Amino acid sequence: MLDISGDGDARLICADLGPVGSDLTKIRVYKAGDQISEHNMIDPPCGVVGFYTENGEPRSSVVAVGAGDSVYIFKNMRPYFKYCLPHIEAHPKEREIWHRCGLDEELNVLTLADDLELLLKELGATVLSSRTLKFLSMDSNLRLSFAEQYRRVPLVKANALTAIATIRRDSWNDPASSCLILGTEGGEILVLDPRAFSVMDKHQLEWPPVAFASYGLWTGDGRIMVIGRDGRIGTIRRGSPVKLWETYTCIKFLILLIFFINFFSISRYGRMGQEERTIAMVTVGGGLCMKILKRTADFNVNNPMSNSSSYNTPKFSIPKKTRLFVDQTIRERAEAKKIHNTFQQGFLRLRLQIARQASERLTENQVSGPNPITLEANVLGLGPNYMIRVLVTNISDGSPHTELYILCRPEDTDVNPRTIDLPLLPSAIPIPLMISASLKNQISGKVKILLCKKSNPKPLAITTVILPAAEEEFEV
Repeated sequence: MLDISGDGDARLICADLGPVGSDLTKIRVYKAGDQISEHNMIDPPCGVVGFYTENGEPRSSVVAVGAGDSVYIFKNMRPYFKYCLPHIEAHPKEREIWHRCGLDEELNVLTLADDLELLLKELGATVLSSRTLKFLSMDSNLRLSFAEQYRRVPLVKANALTAIATIRRDSWNDPASSCLILGTEGGEILVLDPRAFSVMDKHQLEWPPVAFASYGLWTGDGRIMVIGRDGRIGTIRRGSPVKLWETYTCIKFLILLIFFINFFSISRYGRMGQEERTIAMVTVGGGLCMKILKRTADFNVNNPMSNSSSYNTPKFSIPKKTRLFVDQTIRERAEAKKIHNTFQQGFLRLRLQIARQASERLTENQVSGPNPITLEANVLGLGPNYMIRVLVTNISDGSPHTELYILCRPEDTDVNPRTIDLPLLPSAIPIPLMISASLKNQISGKVKILLCKKSNPKPLAITTVILPAAEEEFEV
């Protein structure tokens, strides 16, 4: 929510990923619940934030949209600036192969393909660059023109944004300038200057961040809360390393309860139009709902009225047994065998129909092409408690895949979690996942990891890891 034009009315700015499987990604701007403009995006955005670049200047508001490896800055909802993430150094062996290819006077595509295939088997798809993965996934007739075009271009690995947020820089007076916070798939956290959009501070994590929460002033005692994809939480302060939270307590207060018919996927609280306290929510189906809080509402947890209302909740009134309920009970007792047989017949018909539909789906997917997603798994630890590190990489050059999830099928092992929903998979960017596994007995265990899609009953990729039996402890 941001006053993008400086007229005193705050607008709601949100990202629309479009239908599943399409590239119709747009940024939509709403005023008082009505859409006033929309803007097309090249890549699916990971987040949209609004902030001010100058202190005390309402017209210095800008909108930042993180998508792919770039941050697009809009001023008055017109393109203003584009910031690109720094590239990652490619693997030395991969650089050497492309360097030799660029020095040759006559290009030998077969030799280049063989070298890169061997490197793919040795290192895996998670280490290679998008150029190599695209070259290996292309048809053999198209590889010559592709290699001729890029063999003398310096080889780098692309980075990808995972989270975006803001933090106030040096003023509490509204409007105040804010620094831009960027999180990357490589575990980097970049803090950008609001005027020059250059890197002010840089922090390195061992895991990719997916969400930020900030408070305070960045030039003072401000802190940035970081949430990782595997559930880890840490704090960052300027000039200090990242501090992980090992244990923390949670204090619960019921402030406000709102009931909805549909589930909502995201919510935002802030100023909308002339109202200071507005909640905007987007449902799973794509609907937009706005709630304006009363200006006289008191959210103080020490308010006696709010405390008394939580304890004086009326009980549910249970109705008495009706004549219809009694008659139905007598009928079920008299015709129990007939009712049971009717239920079993309907249940068997349902199972037969599901089996037929599953067989048809599996038959349709027999002619599918090569899998554009790789799945790698490594076991960490000495037992009996292990960590399984899974790397998922999209080696295709198309649009990011959606509706993907990881399913674990253990044998003699307890795993947590059993299912993991995957985010959008950009090209050539490995997505790391951590799964904890514990052996049930003193024998080795096995975990089968399946990469599945919600609209496809057949797994896209399967890998199996063996958990060795832990040695028995003995006293010396």
